[in-house]
Amino acid sequence: MSEENVAISRQTVRHLLRAVTMFLKSPVGGKARWLLAGLMLLMLCINGMNVANSFVGRYFMSAIEKHDSEGFVRFAWFYVAVFAGSTFVGVMFRFTEERLGLLWRDNLTHRIAGTYIDRQLYLHMAGDEGISNPDQRMSEDVKQLTTSTLSFLLMIVNGTMTVLSFSGVLWTISPKLFMIAVLYALGGSALTIWLGRPLIRLNYRQADCEANFRSELIYTRENAKDIASTGRQPEIRERLMTRIDNLVGNFRRIISINRNLSFFTTGYNYMIQLIPVLIVAPLFIRREIEFGVIGQSAMAFATLLGAFSLVITQFQAISSYASVIARLGEFVESAGKHAEPQKP
Repeated sequence: MSEENVAISRQTVRHLLRAVTMFLKSPVGGKARWLLAGLMLLMLCINGMNVANSFVGRYFMSAIEKHDSEGFVRFAWFYVAVFAGSTFVGVMFRFTEERLGLLWRDNLTHRIAGTYIDRQLYLHMAGDEGISNPDQRMSEDVKQLTTSTLSFLLMIVNGTMTVLSFSGVLWTISPKLFMIAVLYALGGSALTIWLGRPLIRLNYRQADCEANFRSELIYTRENAKDIASTGRQPEIRERLMTRIDNLVGNFRRIISINRNLSFFTTGYNYMIQLIPVLIVAPLFIRREIEFGVIGQSAMAFATLLGAFSLVITQFQAISSYASVIARLGEFVESAGKHAEPQKP
């Protein structure tokens, strides 16, 4: 696949789904399913506590506004309880996610490395110009694939739960604010995709540049005596400098794209803090709502918008992930072409 035209084909997506299916059907699949079920349960707890926290904050601030000392103390204790519970559940969620990601990486790396050796793919791929740095793809790309796939899956599920949880909260406060949140997120996502679309190609190329530089250094170390005795230092030096120039030049372009994205996303995130106050504060001024609703609306708006805006907040990670899938897809397709029949 040309680095100038990186794309995720349907076949690549099928390879990803096949990898997930094989993992769940492997000897460690039972443990993986239990860990995944635990993550879903913990995610439900996190969303429930977030909703509870929004109402505790609402009544806490209203108690302050009404000079209600008894209510202030009561909801302060509720705050402490919710924060303690959220801390415990959040830590356990992260721990379980990392254990599941490591379990998948262990299983997938063993399977790919075993196939690479057993079928002598290292001989075929050594001369295959279409597949560069198979070692990089089996190590770093597999690591990113397993951790990022799990992370994005959980973010999507959590985002869906958050939308279901907080849409009702925000709608009861102000239907207008709910509609603004949806439109704001859709418009922001479209603009983010437009600004950041070159990142997939650049991240794909950056992985190869990094691997090429590392391979050149390994070659120099392993052939140090031969290079010194034959006087090839100038040639090796020029090759190393070229690798460095390619690496730095491509990364410079990535930084430029990230700068443009950051201009937009930073302003986008600042407005999230202001919009709910502009919509809800007039309702308080007209005495249609209590003071605590302003803070609750700000939290609900930010949380709901965060769920709707996964493309915006995670675009750089998504672009890296897309290039990883494309690279591993190429590796699997090449392995399929060069695979020799297994001996009976």
